[in-house]
Amino acid sequence: MSTPPEDPRAKFTRPLQRPGADGAARPALPARPSLPAVIDHKPAAATAEEPAHAQSGGLARLLEAVAKMLQPKSTAKEPAEAQPAPRAEPAVLNVVVAAMNGDNSDGAASQQIYKALDLRQTLKVKPLPRPFVLENPLDPAQVAALVTNARHAVAEENADLLVWGDVSKDGYVLRFATANIPDEEKPASFGPHFRVELPMNLGEPQLHMLYAATLAAAEPANEMQRAALRRLLPPAIEPLEALAGKPPVSLSMGQQRSVLLTFAHVCTTCALLMPPSQSDVWFDKAVHAYQGAEKRLGRNEPPHEVALIHKHLAASLTVRAERVKDKAQAHLEQAVKYWREAAAHLTRASLPLEWAAAQTRLGVALHRLDLITGDSELLREALGCLQAALQVHTKTEAPNRWADIMHSIAQVLEVYGDQLKNPEVLQRAVDACNLVLEVRSRDRTPLAWAATLNTLGSALFLLDRHGGGTTHLPEAERVFEDAHEVFTAHGAKGPAQVAARNLAHVRKLAEERKGRAVIDPDWR
Repeated sequence: MSTPPEDPRAKFTRPLQRPGADGAARPALPARPSLPAVIDHKPAAATAEEPAHAQSGGLARLLEAVAKMLQPKSTAKEPAEAQPAPRAEPAVLNVVVAAMNGDNSDGAASQQIYKALDLRQTLKVKPLPRPFVLENPLDPAQVAALVTNARHAVAEENADLLVWGDVSKDGYVLRFATANIPDEEKPASFGPHFRVELPMNLGEPQLHMLYAATLAAAEPANEMQRAALRRLLPPAIEPLEALAGKPPVSLSMGQQRSVLLTFAHVCTTCALLMPPSQSDVWFDKAVHAYQGAEKRLGRNEPPHEVALIHKHLAASLTVRAERVKDKAQAHLEQAVKYWREAAAHLTRASLPLEWAAAQTRLGVALHRLDLITGDSELLREALGCLQAALQVHTKTEAPNRWADIMHSIAQVLEVYGDQLKNPEVLQRAVDACNLVLEVRSRDRTPLAWAATLNTLGSALFLLDRHGGGTTHLPEAERVFEDAHEVFTAHGAKGPAQVAARNLAHVRKLAEERKGRAVIDPDWR
């Protein structure tokens, strides 16, 4: 009688091999420590306690000894492995762990990552018995195909996150994926080019690092998950402080750099989840860690490695300036410096999405810095950066991203035209807004549509004020009314207040015009 084929997922759930247990069978990878020996955040499986009746006398002890002799002998000499304790609350995230590319046939390396996460009560973990292979991270087509496959796997497994990667004698290189398209403009992006490098033997610090990275890499789908991550991340970060403060010299330089980058990403994510009043301390830790990672770049590192660190650092500084108004100009000036360096080291040919992200974010940062300093040269540079990004994000292939960039261009043109008092530049801002409205609609993207109307109304108002004609105020009033209505309906209080103020300015100017027309019919 033939035996049924083994479920490939079973490799993930077998007990882990302890050091030396199967050394001959795994020559390629060194033996790994038993995971329960280095995890203490959950109760280990209870060892056999001495029964109470064994204290009652010699006869009881004799009977107990006989009973033990009659019990079936265990084939394994190892103690029972720790099992996850019953959950005190529902898991926060559903995580899928893929088979590690390069693992041996027994799957022990994949099991180690699976077990490390499965012992966390806040995670519901399941295995995916197939690897995801990224042979050349600089091949845009290969990266795009892998990202698509990973996203589909997350959706098919109804998960929040996929952990995948490679393993070799030097250790693990882990990456993360969600069901969403990676946004390289987002601060602390755990995209396909971000990796967590771990040694083969996972000690307690590395296990904490893996857990914190998993929490930070997930994109909360609702306020319940967001609140849970806000609660879970700070205590998850705490054990990493010492590791990031002084990465062990036993780690390779790449692994030390990965420790600091992971710590910085987790701190930036935490800062974004916290109220602005509590986020500055996390941004500060993130910036110092990114700068520490930069110092661990070797002279022969590829230019894109330098650029990606600068991109992460610049993104963290940019959002810090947005959320924490204290020293906003200084943070923006630092961000612009690092965005420029990232854009200089990235190439459109090898990393087009990252190059376009650096161009876009540099343009936006320059625009915001101009709003503080009034330096019109910053706006000229911003326009060049944003127009360059449109070489990658076209209206046909990426309409939503194209619309985002075009809207930023319209905002820059609006401010630039106002500074120069130039109707032609303001008319270009109006035209750009109208192009964006060909993609954004009130039904599909109401808040983005309303934001475009707000920019359009401002450009029309300024065009009227700076001599571009006197017929634009009624249209400006109409678009501000529509924007205010949508913002209010969707609970966007801040943008609704901005639209209301803009509407008041338009109506005030219209009333002044009426008064002047009565007093002086020849008034222009």
